[in-house]
Amino acid sequence: MTTNTQKSISGRLTRTGLYSGILSALLAAPLTASAYTFKDSSGDVEFKVGGYAKLSAIYSGTDSGKLDNTLGRNIYLPSATPVGSGDSYQTLDLTARESRINFGAKTTQGGHKLSMFLEMDFLGTTDGNEVVSNSYSPRMRHFFFTFDNWLFGQTWSTFMDTAALAESVDFLPMPEGIVFIRQAQVRYTMGNVQVALENPESYITGTADRDVGILPDLTANMKLKVEGGHLRFNGLFRQLRVDEPGIDESEFGYGIGVSGKIKVGSTDDFRFSANYGDGMGRYTSLGLVKDGILINGKIETVKSIAASAAYRHVWNAKASSNIILSMADIDNPGGAAASENKGSTSIQINYLFRPVKQVSYGIMFLTGERETEGDGKGRLNRIQASAKYSF
Repeated sequence: MTTNTQKSISGRLTRTGLYSGILSALLAAPLTASAYTFKDSSGDVEFKVGGYAKLSAIYSGTDSGKLDNTLGRNIYLPSATPVGSGDSYQTLDLTARESRINFGAKTTQGGHKLSMFLEMDFLGTTDGNEVVSNSYSPRMRHFFFTFDNWLFGQTWSTFMDTAALAESVDFLPMPEGIVFIRQAQVRYTMGNVQVALENPESYITGTADRDVGILPDLTANMKLKVEGGHLRFNGLFRQLRVDEPGIDESEFGYGIGVSGKIKVGSTDDFRFSANYGDGMGRYTSLGLVKDGILINGKIETVKSIAASAAYRHVWNAKASSNIILSMADIDNPGGAAASENKGSTSIQINYLFRPVKQVSYGIMFLTGERETEGDGKGRLNRIQASAKYSF
């Protein structure tokens, strides 16, 4: 999720020539750096450029229909696994769309600490094609600034524990069982406690009128240090709302979770996440779970459990493996359509080798199954190999 600073370079930047100074510094920087850090001419502002270039070769095989050429071909997306009685299907994709670049800056002014961060990648856009150019627009992942203990902008939800994510070859490990969401927010940090107001959005079956919330989502967490890791408690409270001709309904939803990372022996670790909620919906499982379902003009909230566990074994200083389990169980209200998701599970195992600190090669096998309320089932098997250079 983040990159480590290894080498520094100095750029003589003037405030009126900031952009040309940054460009000159980047062109002069050594290609082996794991991140580029440089300051302006006064030494007051520190800039950083980082990211990674990644190539993935992804073989996907399904037993119940065709896996469309959408995001589910580039990452494991549980809701994209075909279900039903379709034919088996196989496909191979080579892609560099997960590659990303980020920019950061930090300084101190008037006794206050300020920083900003911007990150972009090329997943999630549909403007490219594979006939000739494979061109894809960048998308904004993160863009925020901090002022002392305050954060303003778009980044990971305060309900999400990024430090509990497993080491993975795929874009995202254990997607069914974790909180995974980025959105605009205002966050305040008090030691090991964080509280935020975040963008409201209702993910409800039966209406496309999602962006009508009038109360921000309230999120919070408390992180405790344990030997070799951490334990974190997470909370969510939110309003779900539909406002369209003939229907003006709202309900409240909540989510609670515990997550963490625990050291095992001298080198290994165990990472986990367990979440329960009623109306928690879109915060977990990459869109697999709805916040609610509109039935007879009323919002019926959806209860769900999302859990994951991962064990990381370090073979030596350059190699490691992970076994990752992930699940989501969904309790839809009575009257839900047969097409509504009932649950999904997956297991994956991987091996990663790092010949040098900035370069990693990985291979992964994953098998996952999705089930719907109408007893439709489908399985996806995937083999993914990747090569990644972090800078």
